[in-house]
Amino acid sequence: MQSLLTLGFVPLLVTVFSLVTRPRVSRVVVALLCWVQLIVAVSLCWPIVIGIQSQISWTEDFSVDRLSASFLLLTTFIGACALSHAKCFFEMEETVSPTYNATHEQIFFACASFFLLAMSMVFVCENLGILWVCIEATTLATAALVYFSRTKHALEATWKYLMICSVGIAFALLGTILIFASSQHGGMPTGSLNFTELTNHATSLQYSLLRLGYIFCVVGFGTKAGVFPLHSWLPDAHSEAPAPASAMLSGALLNCALFPIWRLTQLVVEAHHGQLATIIPLALGCITVLAASLILIHQHGIKRLWAYSSIENVGIMLIAIGLGSGSLFFLQAFNHSVCKAALFLLSGNVIQATGKKSLADIKGILNLSPVWGIALGLAAFGVTGSPPFGSFVSELLILIDSANKGYWSIVIALTVALLVSFVAVNIHLAGILFGTSPKETVGPGPFATSCIPILLIVCAIASGITSLPLFVVHMK
Repeated sequence: MQSLLTLGFVPLLVTVFSLVTRPRVSRVVVALLCWVQLIVAVSLCWPIVIGIQSQISWTEDFSVDRLSASFLLLTTFIGACALSHAKCFFEMEETVSPTYNATHEQIFFACASFFLLAMSMVFVCENLGILWVCIEATTLATAALVYFSRTKHALEATWKYLMICSVGIAFALLGTILIFASSQHGGMPTGSLNFTELTNHATSLQYSLLRLGYIFCVVGFGTKAGVFPLHSWLPDAHSEAPAPASAMLSGALLNCALFPIWRLTQLVVEAHHGQLATIIPLALGCITVLAASLILIHQHGIKRLWAYSSIENVGIMLIAIGLGSGSLFFLQAFNHSVCKAALFLLSGNVIQATGKKSLADIKGILNLSPVWGIALGLAAFGVTGSPPFGSFVSELLILIDSANKGYWSIVIALTVALLVSFVAVNIHLAGILFGTSPKETVGPGPFATSCIPILLIVCAIASGITSLPLFVVHMK
């Protein structure tokens, strides 16, 4: 139990510290403490990730297995990268933005650290009810991040985010109640929301209530993940939030919203209703991938472009969940997280340097900053599934797995969507990288603004190289 408290201590310390110190001090200290948090998480989870231990249980409602430990490390890493880059971002923001306010920055760091804590708790919760509370906590924490600039567009995006996600979370709450009721009618008279107990009595759960509960939870948590057609909050929120917040929203929060769907899908499979647990994620994933890839064609804002790319990748991860492969789910999530975090951080650099968000107004980034331009191009290739990036391997494995299981409609739809999104993103990317920079450009920031994105891109390439053996084994 002490190690679990240690996991939550650093984010709480960051929350308090950022509220009582000047932003210029907290920028450095928060970044350092986030890497301390990553060290704590690694010391806690690494024995499970490499297979020395199968699980760590602190209480009956808090534990981690190999998949949840991997997601916990990924979330902590993305948070550390985003909040480290925030130092450079806010130094530049203080210089170029007429609306900059030091108090807003203090609130940002406090809410961002609480956001990181809430996301981390999602992966250690063994109780569906507590997990729901943690997901709702992420909604409340991120609202302040989206509203950072205090403009009318930020207010609109925040309001839309709160309303749509709250309705979705309400559906998930109803689903949670129905699953609890299904346990009362099957082997557990007192009922339970503990995943271990539910799994042990899965075959005796009342099917009608379990089915309804599962559908409501998928819809509810799917809204939080940006599943089509419940995605409308996501492009606005990502577009208006500061770049470090956008990186955390896309690179970490979406995984947190999909993880409960994975846990519940496995529960339904254990209850011997695998068809339900396959059809719903596959259908939603397929629709989401196709819709997002088509919408990518007509995007006009740089951060909205990456937001719709995130929606597409949510669809791919849902397909991996429907296939019942936790390893493919995590592999796709990892590669999307690192590439998309890099893209949002680089886009924040570009927006600060040019003062523009519209794709039509952003030109000549290679001339403005070759480092930014090359990194932006590499990250875009990575997120669209190009070799040698890890997303190429994960998406290819998902296609192979779908074909092996006879889901040819999924193979065709996913192939078409990936081709469309690859062409659309790279056409937009060409417009960003080449041409002449606007005259009002203030010039690129220091090289430090590229360090974290480059680290993330290196992780994506390393993932592609190290996951190749998994591809070879899959082909045998």
